[in-house]
Amino acid sequence: MNEKPVVSVIIPTYREWDILPRCLFSIQNQTFPQEELEVIVVNNDPESLPPSTIQLPKNTRIIDQSSPGSYASRNLGVKASRGEILVFTDSDCVSDPNWIKNGIKYLQNGADLVGGKMEFFKVQGGDELVFLYEKQFSFNQKRNVEVNRQSITANLFVKKEVFEKVGLFPENLLSGGDFEWTKKASQIGFNLVFGEDVLVKHPARKSIASLQKKKKRTSGGMYFKFFRDYSVLKKINFSIFLLRPPVTIFLLKDYTFAQRIRLFFLRWNLEWVGVQELFKLSFSGKKAERV
Repeated sequence: MNEKPVVSVIIPTYREWDILPRCLFSIQNQTFPQEELEVIVVNNDPESLPPSTIQLPKNTRIIDQSSPGSYASRNLGVKASRGEILVFTDSDCVSDPNWIKNGIKYLQNGADLVGGKMEFFKVQGGDELVFLYEKQFSFNQKRNVEVNRQSITANLFVKKEVFEKVGLFPENLLSGGDFEWTKKASQIGFNLVFGEDVLVKHPARKSIASLQKKKKRTSGGMYFKFFRDYSVLKKINFSIFLLRPPVTIFLLKDYTFAQRIRLFFLRWNLEWVGVQELFKLSFSGKKAERV
């Protein structure tokens, strides 16, 4: 590997040694030259050691972050990186072979940040309804980037100089810190673009219970970002807004009427789960879900 790689890929992981090799294999099979690439895996549970069977590519290293949260892990990866371009993904993701090559193309053509396309795939034993839900409602990167001027870190390219101006990810958030950081970068004036051909695939969750767990985690991020500072009346009004029936689901195309009925009740159920979590965090002393 060169003394100074061009690209640093940063991957936070938390007790996911079983699925990490799939992610690393996809990066190892990039069309971008491996000698110009370093991969930094940030282990967010130093007490969970990588198994002896795991095989790391020569350009891959593992560092430990004891501070909780994926953003603390990403920040440590940023500090440890040597590349001019920083690329972020998650340990359960699988990247397209042209992922890095295509992402760099946008940066060379004037972008400062690239939010790449996300697609879901169904894992073995996964629930069909959950797969349809994730495919329809999760990770709308095109809208995130082009309308909201923000991006998730499951598929994000950033020139290192952006961090020098914007600073690091907010470590006080367990969810939503990527949206906050990329929004801030956009507001400062950095050019964030959507990469249609910068593709990463994410496994759909297996069960409704796992979707509910995710909803609790993201609600925790919402709580710390703004909900805890609301008055009781504002908390109630905001919750009523969240709990309005998602009737627009019946306008979706490419689904049978039975599928739309099931998606309607699943989405509504998840909003109730989220609101319950917000009020538990506000009034019962409950701690926020981590994973």
